[in-house]
Amino acid sequence: MSNLSESTNSSMSPYSAARISKYGVSPKLNTSWTQLNPGRRFFACKIRKKKVGCDYFCWYDDKIPTQAKNIIWGLLKRVKAFEEEKVQAKRRRILLTIVVVLLVVLWKLYD
Repeated sequence: MSNLSESTNSSMSPYSAARISKYGVSPKLNTSWTQLNPGRRFFACKIRKKKVGCDYFCWYDDKIPTQAKNIIWGLLKRVKAFEEEKVQAKRRRILLTIVVVLLVVLWKLYD
């Protein structure tokens, strides 16, 4: 039981594993959404994109098995397809509403 409490008390926060970048900034925990590392978290300098030369980068998560990568990437593609379909359906609904309103207006004008 003491081992359990010791391991619980010694657990690290996500930021305790991170180092300070060469600009003296604590790195930001990000999530990769690339096909090679979908959902894998990493530390990178917060000012990495703003200043040239800060190349601080460190993986937070362990490497993801290939099968898991393929499953995650496939699910991400499906979510993106559903989101695009939702946007298209909304556009069609707006267009249909406009057409119906125009038809009602024309019908009232020529009635």
